Amino acid sequence: MWYVDMDLEAEDKRELLGNLFLVRQFEEHTIEVYQDRGIRELPHSSLGQEAVGVGACFPTQEDDILVPSLRTRAVMLLRAPLNQIVAGMYGTESGPSNGRTTEHHMGSSGNGILGTTGMVGSHLNPSAGAALGSKVLGDDRVTISFLGDGATQRGEFHTALNFATVKQLPVVYVIENNQRTEAKYIDDLVEVDDLAEFANHGLPTEIVDGQDVTKMVDAVGNAVERARSGDGPTVIEAKTYRYRPHAETMPETRDRDELEYWKDRDPVKLYKERLLDEDVIDEDWVEKTTEHLQTEIEDAFKFAENDSLPPEDALFHVYKDADIDHWTGVVR
Repeated sequence: MWYVDMDLEAEDKRELLGNLFLVRQFEEHTIEVYQDRGIRELPHSSLGQEAVGVGACFPTQEDDILVPSLRTRAVMLLRAPLNQIVAGMYGTESGPSNGRTTEHHMGSSGNGILGTTGMVGSHLNPSAGAALGSKVLGDDRVTISFLGDGATQRGEFHTALNFATVKQLPVVYVIENNQRTEAKYIDDLVEVDDLAEFANHGLPTEIVDGQDVTKMVDAVGNAVERARSGDGPTVIEAKTYRYRPHAETMPETRDRDELEYWKDRDPVKLYKERLLDEDVIDEDWVEKTTEHLQTEIEDAFKFAENDSLPPEDALFHVYKDADIDHWTGVVR
């Protein structure tokens, strides 16, 4: 278990960088395959935002509940098998939902991932609900819920934060502020400089450089410990940037100088250079690690491309019968 008051060991640093490499290489390969021969899922890339998901997941425990946003690819990559993830993208039977939904909004109960929907902000109240379940059951689990900047303009954001604060729930909300809501600058949609200002519900907030993975680890680590200790929710705003358009079918409309500014703050490159300077890694380690990851990623895509489509009756297996105690809400 990782402790907030302890410096990261060399092994921890290598793990963080390896996870950054994994997300970066997976996203790059996904775009390459999409452009070359197509994928059933339309890619919404997280290139440039890798440090947010990687850093936020690092201080969690295996049984904590993760709730990704549309663009938090790290959650699935760090919790679920690669073959399963890519099969989900292709809608084949080996995916977590057996072909019922793409990986964008996919959950995986076996891996502690709460599924979402295409409705912006619709997962925020269920995230509070998951945390309420943990509190009622006393199972010591913390929920980490990711959201884009656009979701902060939804009513669900405020109802979730208010409920979580009133009930002192073990949940951390991480805003991935990549400066754009689809093609619209967030500055044109709100009258605040920091989206964390919206979280005026009596709970702690913190603004973090989302391009620095260690700052994400520290901020989320402290929030997780706070939640696990019974001190309630936290909102963290990560200032970050995506290097691709909102989706791969949309044209790029952002200023080239703006893109270059943020690419100079590439979270993967910055952390790699830091560890090289600290002699935690060398170029040989980088080469071997990236080659190994690339092989695993390519093998997962080959698996999914040859995987079977689900049987037709899979479309009807959507709901599950359960015996629920109507007083406590607990599934028996």
